[in-house]
Amino acid sequence: MLRAALLLTLSAAFAGCALSPQSIEIKPAANVQTTNIGQNQPVQVMAVDSRDQLAFGTRGGVYKETSLVQPANDVKAAVEEAVRQGLQQQGFNAFNPGENATRLEVRLEQLDYVPEEGSVVNTVTLSLVLAGEASRPDVAYTGTYKSSVKHDQPLTPSAKRNQEMINEILSGAITRMLEDPKMQDFLLGNDPA
Repeated sequence: MLRAALLLTLSAAFAGCALSPQSIEIKPAANVQTTNIGQNQPVQVMAVDSRDQLAFGTRGGVYKETSLVQPANDVKAAVEEAVRQGLQQQGFNAFNPGENATRLEVRLEQLDYVPEEGSVVNTVTLSLVLAGEASRPDVAYTGTYKSSVKHDQPLTPSAKRNQEMINEILSGAITRMLEDPKMQDFLLGNDPA
């Protein structure tokens, strides 16, 4: 009996050190007010995932090379959809923009998931860089939106918790881009001063 209990305890200890990979559903949302600030101005949205690798990072632990946190869906398409929805809420025409629309390229340049060192990971730092480049012939406006958030957890984050944290930081950057007064002004058809 004692031997079986010891075996169970040891198995649980080793299981805690090896973390399995996680696939995260990327579904950001722009948290913007529903207004008519956009006055139906057309905006053609294109997203680019320009990160170096598919995974956001590793969950850490003993086998950190394989315990990756990675997207379960197309990051580019998810960002594009969130930006379009946000622009529509602001009164822009982002779903049927036509040929002469202002072009908005949204580039996810960095989204890093970095756990603390050690076999038990309770602290995670997320770092993000999102760039928005709006352009018309001969004129452009670029905004860069950065975030870094440290999360202290009572337990090693589950897939659900990691999904929440990643979508939260991405949603925040998209929201800041869409609420940037200079970006809004450019998308309304005004050239930068």
